[in-house]
Amino acid sequence: MSIHHSHSADPDETPISLPLAIITVDPYGVLTVSLDGAEYPPPSPTAPWTKGRFGELLDVLTADRTRTIRVEIHESDGSTFTDIIDTARTPRPESAAQSPAPRRARHRHAPDTIEVTGAGFQPGEDVTVGLVRSTVEATAAGAVRVTLDLGELPTGGTDVLLVGTTSARVVWRRVP
Repeated sequence: MSIHHSHSADPDETPISLPLAIITVDPYGVLTVSLDGAEYPPPSPTAPWTKGRFGELLDVLTADRTRTIRVEIHESDGSTFTDIIDTARTPRPESAAQSPAPRRARHRHAPDTIEVTGAGFQPGEDVTVGLVRSTVEATAAGAVRVTLDLGELPTGGTDVLLVGTTSARVVWRRVP
């Protein structure tokens, strides 16, 4: 069941083979897994693959991100999701005999930023920024300050929401 793609018109060239993992989710979140058509049982028969162990399952299927695979997830409601899980990038080993070449200094343009503030949060609570850029912690006074890069915002402005995960406080700001 591997996916085969050929990027060349030459029929003698070896095609690319990509292992296929099919994951079926039952209504209780228990996963049935196959890899290239063969059943892929969990390491322990008493601990089935579940949605809560999905990250662990992907680590095992990809051999700790050293193997690229295609994943199809068939949910109990009939929906299907497909993705390709790539290998993790490994840093290049530097030769001890070679000294690194000197680098030229780059002058980068400082990003245009805008500050968004809000108050009324509980002291120390996490406040989620509506653009889902980050989560910040409120000060002892319950205030939050977020700095946004204007270059990453849509042209014409956008709405920014600050949402307290504990207080449920929502602060809305329109930024240019």
